[in-house]
Amino acid sequence: MKKTAVCLLLVCSTLCKFVEAQQLHHSDIRVSLLTAAPGEEIYAVFGHSAIRIKIEKLGHDAVYNYGTFSFNQPNFVANFARGKMLYYLSVSSFDSFMASYMYENRKMREQVFDLDSVQTIFMVEFLQNNYNHDPYYLYHFFLDNCATRIRDLLITFDDNEKLDGYRYYFREDSATRNNSVRAILKSKSFPQSQDNPTFRALIHSYLGQHHWGRFGIDIGLGLPTDQKTGIFEQMFLPDYLFDAFAKVMHNGAPVVKETKTIFTPDPNRPAAILPPSPVTPTVVCSLILTLAVIFLFVRKAARIFDFTLFFATGLTGLLITFLWFFTEHTFTQNNLNIIWALPTHVVMAFLLLPKRGKGNKFVRQYFLATAVVAMLLLLTWAFLPQRLNPALIPLVLAISIRAFRNSKKIRVN
Repeated sequence: MKKTAVCLLLVCSTLCKFVEAQQLHHSDIRVSLLTAAPGEEIYAVFGHSAIRIKIEKLGHDAVYNYGTFSFNQPNFVANFARGKMLYYLSVSSFDSFMASYMYENRKMREQVFDLDSVQTIFMVEFLQNNYNHDPYYLYHFFLDNCATRIRDLLITFDDNEKLDGYRYYFREDSATRNNSVRAILKSKSFPQSQDNPTFRALIHSYLGQHHWGRFGIDIGLGLPTDQKTGIFEQMFLPDYLFDAFAKVMHNGAPVVKETKTIFTPDPNRPAAILPPSPVTPTVVCSLILTLAVIFLFVRKAARIFDFTLFFATGLTGLLITFLWFFTEHTFTQNNLNIIWALPTHVVMAFLLLPKRGKGNKFVRQYFLATAVVAMLLLLTWAFLPQRLNPALIPLVLAISIRAFRNSKKIRVN
């Protein structure tokens, strides 16, 4: 693999010299966008984007992939949790890139771009320089990923005179880069978005039967995920990047001169993963609500149930707090799930055990307030600025019921 990458880069390093010496015309260089269809696994459900550069005369056919990361990078788990995950630009042969997607039986489409000589040289030089000098970047699912990197690179083709200034613009921070790209985007003829779905609605549309994945995402992501998106923001998804450039016009001509499907999945191949489990978040949360009601009439094991319920929601609250205040995950901030998953439940759960909170006025008031807040949350559910997962409704009702019951059980002398 490493030898292949080195050979590909050596070809790239001599490419511009061939062009300048007129031994190779820019029309001999085919630059295209590869778009992989969503896969079945949770990590592949959003699809993938990469750049292909093919030079028939030189036997060069390479794929440049911004969606690469390594489990061997230092502090991998800690960086992932804190939102400091490093991705990087990798290069591989087209055949080896396609092999994995063919194995997964995922459709692959290709859009060949109509570029002039300056744009072609820029694309090749940029990718080579980016790989050689600054391949790593701080990954952000919505703002900086395999699709947005390509989006930003392609949009710079608006003005040939400005291309040189963008050779290393990926070194800029995300906010500065996005502002620069937005300014250039205004002069391009992109299709207008017919609607403005939120980031959350967009990712929901891809999660399908991944009920637990959607459930976890909805708990972890906060208010920023419910922002409305325009065509620029929607291109964080490979399919939307594909659709945008399929329609974009530049100087009165289509940017894409050819579109084709280079791999069609076999419909007769069996699914690579097991069918979804019938044990969905709605089923589990409804079971918790059922037990919460049963324990209104059955005292045996009620304390154990209450301890487990509030301790677990408290741990969830601690996770939400961590993602909100102690990570670089900007879309996990201002998370209204904290209303039902109070971190303080971790401590207060212990006071529900025998004799721990007996006669304690504060404990009684705490659980009474918890019951009221949970009930108010349910009453205002449809009007909240953040879309909470509907599977949580029976869970929040269970919290309200058990909190109110415990506030009544504690007698203050």
